[in-house]
Amino acid sequence: MIPILLNRTEIYDAAWNRLIRESRQGIIYAHTFYLDIVCAEWKALVWPAQGDYEVIMPIPVRRKLGVEIVYQPVFCQYLGIFCRGPVSLHAMEAFLAQFNSHYKYISAYHFNPESFQVLMSFAGKTPLMHFEKQETHWLGTDRDYAEIAAGFSKDRRVNLKRSLKLGWQFSVSKNIHPLIFLFVNNTAGKIPGGVHHSSYDVLEAIFTKLTSLQCCDLWYAHKNGVIHAGILMVRDGDKAIFLFNAADEIGRKGNARTFLLDSYMKLNAGKRLTIDFESPQKASVVSFYKSFGGEAVAFWKVSKNLLPFPFRQIQNWRKRRSSLNTN
Repeated sequence: MIPILLNRTEIYDAAWNRLIRESRQGIIYAHTFYLDIVCAEWKALVWPAQGDYEVIMPIPVRRKLGVEIVYQPVFCQYLGIFCRGPVSLHAMEAFLAQFNSHYKYISAYHFNPESFQVLMSFAGKTPLMHFEKQETHWLGTDRDYAEIAAGFSKDRRVNLKRSLKLGWQFSVSKNIHPLIFLFVNNTAGKIPGGVHHSSYDVLEAIFTKLTSLQCCDLWYAHKNGVIHAGILMVRDGDKAIFLFNAADEIGRKGNARTFLLDSYMKLNAGKRLTIDFESPQKASVVSFYKSFGGEAVAFWKVSKNLLPFPFRQIQNWRKRRSSLNTN
């Protein structure tokens, strides 16, 4: 098996998306329409090159100072290798080898959780590639709500009771602007390095597309007609991704997001659905998601830096600074 690297224009969308829908690892991030929104440019390793694809790997890329860089796009938690069954050791080895040979700099590339076990055979053993374990949190709703709520931590149950006493109301909306405004005014300034304005354009484009496909839910919590918090859930088969959320000070102190997430779980109790909290690697946020009874699910982050000096030193310094700012 020798995977072939294709440019975006060489990819046959129908065959690609059919494989994503049928694959064991399938996730909405890997559909061509989603990649086209979150990536300015992307390529792919595929096998075979002709006819129906059997194994594929999307690769987001961009250029800086003439160097092609692999990166993990915003609003795209993980990608990786996709096929109709489990990823075999042979396929993983072949795709990793080609991935490694084509790119000198991989800022970050996240493999989906379905590939975690098979990738363990290569972590620390693949020349020049650095493997780092990451975690998200999943919560299944295929049971009675009472059983779901029993998994909440003591603090989460207390905060939920407080939110219910405040009389929050929720509404379903097709207008994402209030959610973006909540984030800009209450959260963006606290993020090290800030948030580029283009990220909001990407989010709006995602929401517009997913709304047309009827596979997202935008809920707001409000009091006296004023919105104080919102959550955006993306539905993909039996998965629901907690893609974006925000709250102002009143919403935070009033546990409005706890109220919204609890309401979402009530609505979906008894359904075959797994909520993916898209947990960032930040202790306070992870603690919040774990408090709902979510189970930690591991995936691999891969990086590589073979840039010429001094670019390699500059990128290493940027990564160290980013790590210090987020810890």
